[in-house]
Amino acid sequence: MPTPLPGRSCRRLTEVKIYKYYYIEPVMNPSVSTWGWSRWRTSRKVRRASPGTWLVVGLLTLLPLLGPASPAVATSTSPTVYAGWAVEAYPELSAAEMEAMVRRIAAAGANIIWIGHNNPGEVEPDKAEPGLSYAVYEAYRDVNHPHHATAVAIIQALHRMLAACRKVGIRAVLPVGYQIQMGQTWNQRHLNDLRRDAQGQPLDIYGGGVSASIYAPSYRRDIEEYYRWVDAEFVRPYADVLLMLNLADEPIGGDYSAHAEAVFSQRYGFGFADQEGSPSISEQARLSRRRLLGEFQSRYIVEYAIYSAELWRDIHPGLPVTISFDGAQARQTFTLPDVEALFRDTPPNFQVTFDAYPDDGPPHIPVSESDLIELFLLARSVGLYSARYDKPVWLWAAANSWGLSQASPDPGTISDAVANGLYLSLLVRQMGGHLQGIVYWNYNVKGQGLYNEPRPTTYRPEAMFDRVSAILPTLRRLMAASPSSPCLGSGPAQGCVLVLAPPARSHEPIGAAREAVIRKVQPYGRLAILVKEGLNAAVVSALDGWPLHRVRAIVVLAPSIDYLSVSDLNLLEGFLAHGGKMVTSPGVGMALVGAVPAEPRLVYEGLVERRGPLYLAQKGIAVLFEDKRHDLLSPFWQEVLGLPLPQAGYRILTDRFVFHYHLGPEPAALSLALPFEAAGYRYDDQARAVERLRGSNLTVTLHRREYLFLQRVPSFRPYVGPLLHRVWPR
Repeated sequence: MPTPLPGRSCRRLTEVKIYKYYYIEPVMNPSVSTWGWSRWRTSRKVRRASPGTWLVVGLLTLLPLLGPASPAVATSTSPTVYAGWAVEAYPELSAAEMEAMVRRIAAAGANIIWIGHNNPGEVEPDKAEPGLSYAVYEAYRDVNHPHHATAVAIIQALHRMLAACRKVGIRAVLPVGYQIQMGQTWNQRHLNDLRRDAQGQPLDIYGGGVSASIYAPSYRRDIEEYYRWVDAEFVRPYADVLLMLNLADEPIGGDYSAHAEAVFSQRYGFGFADQEGSPSISEQARLSRRRLLGEFQSRYIVEYAIYSAELWRDIHPGLPVTISFDGAQARQTFTLPDVEALFRDTPPNFQVTFDAYPDDGPPHIPVSESDLIELFLLARSVGLYSARYDKPVWLWAAANSWGLSQASPDPGTISDAVANGLYLSLLVRQMGGHLQGIVYWNYNVKGQGLYNEPRPTTYRPEAMFDRVSAILPTLRRLMAASPSSPCLGSGPAQGCVLVLAPPARSHEPIGAAREAVIRKVQPYGRLAILVKEGLNAAVVSALDGWPLHRVRAIVVLAPSIDYLSVSDLNLLEGFLAHGGKMVTSPGVGMALVGAVPAEPRLVYEGLVERRGPLYLAQKGIAVLFEDKRHDLLSPFWQEVLGLPLPQAGYRILTDRFVFHYHLGPEPAALSLALPFEAAGYRYDDQARAVERLRGSNLTVTLHRREYLFLQRVPSFRPYVGPLLHRVWPR
């Protein structure tokens, strides 16, 4: 498969002949996966020329190479970016087998190996996902532990894997924990130090296992001891190999333990059970208590990340650390943990990671449109947070049976895996985010990996490996590309759309029900038009600090102004007064009508009450952005968002790249009117280039699970005819 986005550094010059027509035209060459130069078409043979003539021709040929550097290529001052595979370091693999595996992955295009984590965080023989955690460390140190030999084997395997990475010359990420799990042995010794639900039972979210309370002194003492051992055992000996530590995978939810309640009471002056207060307390005070409790629970994992990163900052200054967060929880709720706070409040040595698969659930659940809508919105939002808070971000893409729903009635294909990496790269960079790396999950994990998968799949593992690996250099070029008119910065903006989702809207039901985890409050999965049509749309928790002069429209997801801060209300009034467009509920809108003294008009069959630039959703905000009312609401989307006629599929248009992915069952005929000339291919459901495309006005049909990917053609094409005619008489 040709790499869809070849880099400038790989350009080759084809044979140059001088003829009557003298346009120099760069083209994409699928046979060598690189940019080259088209031959000049002939009508006359070359006559004898002087050395000076050849010098002129040579300079003209090289002029495009001396122009501005391609945005898809990292310069010498650009930070290194990474794309690779996650790999399990199984104890039964020998050093030679590990080296062969790592060498194969690196030779195919990867520059990072993300070693698998220990799921769950126990020490057990023959695990599908073995790795480091406190339980392994504890069993390793205790020769009388029933699983001491297993712990030794796991640790020796990790040494072999890191040694293999060193020998091959590839960097690695080493996970050292799973959630906040300390293992059964530790749990039995510290029953009072476990996370609890509101009923006082050990908290076991979705059956993933119980974990420690981050506020328990025993946890803080023991985790620091373990981290210092990790530093001595792995970090310092492999300083040339290790790029980063992953401290935990998928920690979510809150904590109602006595330790957590003590911290909460110290901050707010009342306990978990007192959120309703006495009968004499006012309803407003009761509401405030519910929100405070919800806020505390939503920040619990954020504070875990802060504490852990600060601890490592003291242990090993300068070492980057991350936590790989649950992308399903994030895309559905943006809370528990609070996604924006992970970027805003963590220390500089912390980098944020999310799994970002097409489907982030069991393999028998097919990918749905709402899955992709939520994922696109999360990826753009993550890019915006990364840009504003100057925080690098990593994402996991899917090339395995779980993320591609292989046990479902509608399993994914190779194109879904390749497209997953492409759109994640484009979405984050579209918003200006510092995308540090993309890693495909997972090369060899038992029971769900590319290899070691016992169930039948829609793809051949070798074909999946080849085509995903071939795209990895392209992903790195996209990560290093300049952002495309993001919401932040000083350049021209494309019309950013902010989705204001005040945290109080989620905090209130969490506190009222004393939830430890909650799935959906806001209708993110229904906001299709804000996501699939290429808009720079992202979720924000407040308006403070965002450059509203670069914002085209704000969508406020709140039923009333009770969920908005005074600052947000003032900023919304100013935004409307300066002509900014806003879509919101009647409850919020009626408090802002003073900023837009216009007569109300019911439009779009009563779905919207318009008051100048203020649009009040009469039957719910999500109704206005669902992807099923094109005939009725296309004028509304044009009016508010500046969108042309919507089309099927998911489109990303930057100032350099064009991407369009189609999931739907029926073929989609697309008409692309691009602001520049672009060249590339349509790819089938096996990610094979099947149709070459070039132009600024294109008509193409995408079938099920197909995508197109184009790059802007450099506009510099000098006409050298008159000059050559002077030195080449007819």
